[in-house]
Amino acid sequence: MRISEIIHDRVEKYRDRTFLKAAMAASALTAYADGSVSVTERFKVDEILERLERLHIYDAQKAVEKFEAYVSELEDNTEAAEKVLLGKLGRMASDREAADLIAHIAIEISYADTYFNRAERMQFDAICGALGLEAKDYTEELH
Repeated sequence: MRISEIIHDRVEKYRDRTFLKAAMAASALTAYADGSVSVTERFKVDEILERLERLHIYDAQKAVEKFEAYVSELEDNTEAAEKVLLGKLGRMASDREAADLIAHIAIEISYADTYFNRAERMQFDAICGALGLEAKDYTEELH
C-alpha cells in the first residue's frame, strides 16, 4: 500500500487539534531538516492537507498557518523549536495508530524530492523516537 493511501485510510479518525499540531510539527521538522523548506516539500505538505480538507477533517488554511508558524520558529531558533516540536510529537506516542500515521506523513514529506538525505534521515529518526517508534520500520519499506 502506498504511503498516501495509508494516510488517506487512517486520517479520518483524527479530528482533534492535538493530532493536527503533532502532524504539522512532524511536517515542519521534516521539511526543515536540511535548513530550508524546498518547493517540493511545501507542495507535498499542501497535497496532504488538501486530502485532509477533502475529507472535511481540517481547515487546510489553518493547518498551513500552523505549519508556517512552526517553520518560522525553526528558522528563528532551530534547537529550541526542535525541542518544543518533538514534545508535541511525544504527546501522540501513547496512541500507536496516530503515531504511525504521523510517521507516514513525515516519511512522505521526506521523499517529496525522491531523495532522503542524511539530515532528513536524522530528523526522521528523532521524530520516530519522540513518537515511540522505530524509524527503520518505515524506511525499510521504501527500498
